[in-house]
Amino acid sequence: MQIIDSTPVVLPAAVPSHLKNGDVFFDIETTGLSWRTSHLYLIGALFYDSVSDTFTLRQWFLDRPTEEKELLVSFFTFLSTAKRLIHFNGTTFDLPYLAHKALFYQLPDPFSSIASLDLYQELRPFQAFFGLSSMKQKSVEQYLSVSRKDQLDGKQLISVYHDYLQTWEKKKLELLFLHNYEDVLGMGSILELLAFPSLFHGAFSVMSCCFTGQTLEVSLQSDQAFPVSASCTCPNGSFSISGSLVLLSLKSHATELKYFFPDYKNYYYLPLEDQAVHKSVGAFVDPEHRQKAKAANCYQRRTGIFLPQEKEFFKPAFRRDLKSRPYYFEWSDRLLSQKDLLKEYLCSELQLFLEKNSITRK
Repeated sequence: MQIIDSTPVVLPAAVPSHLKNGDVFFDIETTGLSWRTSHLYLIGALFYDSVSDTFTLRQWFLDRPTEEKELLVSFFTFLSTAKRLIHFNGTTFDLPYLAHKALFYQLPDPFSSIASLDLYQELRPFQAFFGLSSMKQKSVEQYLSVSRKDQLDGKQLISVYHDYLQTWEKKKLELLFLHNYEDVLGMGSILELLAFPSLFHGAFSVMSCCFTGQTLEVSLQSDQAFPVSASCTCPNGSFSISGSLVLLSLKSHATELKYFFPDYKNYYYLPLEDQAVHKSVGAFVDPEHRQKAKAANCYQRRTGIFLPQEKEFFKPAFRRDLKSRPYYFEWSDRLLSQKDLLKEYLCSELQLFLEKNSITRK
């Protein structure tokens, strides 16, 4: 077994603070997908060494397959001080693979007290949004314009590893180390893409909301800067991202809508006026011009400028008909004071862009 430390390491700007907080970026290389019929041959981990005040990328390499247990013991011992593991699709492969190996060798569960962040799982819902045909790590790195020297994939490296065990050629060893090194380091760049899911989950401040014509223009300040500038459009509007600024445009509708009273049994419907009134008022209406209201006609009509909303964030909520969606609301500057509801509403609108559209890089 070989243990190689690479330092100093040139890191993306967002990474050092994570490492100093106890995060460890890691990736493994194996000779197959099944832990039963394959073995581990390389582990790479990026971490902060507080003693030497350096960022180090350490690699454990198995040059003798019979020493797999020793490699695992060394890596698991290293993890004893880690607070969180950051990986790319490790939830479905790396972590269960290592956990099964630990059980096989009767070693303690190395992950029982360590938190985990899977970059793949966090970003997978954004594949179409990013316009990517694949969510492989190299594809995501290419989206970010990250350059790599490594040209091989994990499957190709298996034969390189087997050839190395037969020939001990230095060049083959370098290829193995390079692929793993760049996989681990590449996660640092991908980490910056988490600004997107953070935005869609409400990691922003509302700077301003105002109408330009019949469009509500919203300016948001994201808690994190975005690694790419982007824009997106859909029938409901558009938004653009640059740095940490998000500009959201939402189209309003100048139309007539209906507000449906929930307790229709307490209302009369007036056919001539095409609206409902409470029985306390309807009692004074000629019985020939009133009828018991039903859920479908227990409404009042209003003409105005409305914005769509997927849920009843703002009330009163209007609809075109009883069962139609979306809901609508009339904009008023007083809604700016309802900060929590406003943020929920804007998150919902952003989610619609995520579901229906693809991002365009600038």
